[in-house]
Amino acid sequence: MEPQDAADAAAARAQAAGRRTREIAERLTRLAEGHAPNPADLQAAQERADEAQDRAERSLDRAVVGHERAAVSHERTAAVHDEARLRGLGDAAQHAQRAEQHRLDAAADRQEAALDRARREAAQYHGRAEEERG
Repeated sequence: MEPQDAADAAAARAQAAGRRTREIAERLTRLAEGHAPNPADLQAAQERADEAQDRAERSLDRAVVGHERAAVSHERTAAVHDEARLRGLGDAAQHAQRAEQHRLDAAADRQEAALDRARREAAQYHGRAEEERG
């Protein structure tokens, strides 16, 4: 699996987990507003919501780590192309171009890691707000 494919898959899993968490929270709210629910049902629903929140946070953590690893890999690859260009191995212009592309990819991965961190912080904030309301 290509790094970008893996990153996209991790981001999709994180988004899906976040959606499931919100859906469960909304169901709990509707359940609580609609009628007097069975306390055991409420407890089970809350546990499922908490588990979904935990899975979403872990998924985002994995996405951050994956993006950071990919960025480091791109930087190392860029350095290899730079070294090959300096040693006169192969097409110098092509090595320079590839090195630059890897640097751009590294920057993009770092940006995605920052976005995933922000998503995780938002999910944690949402989770704390739900706990305070509950």
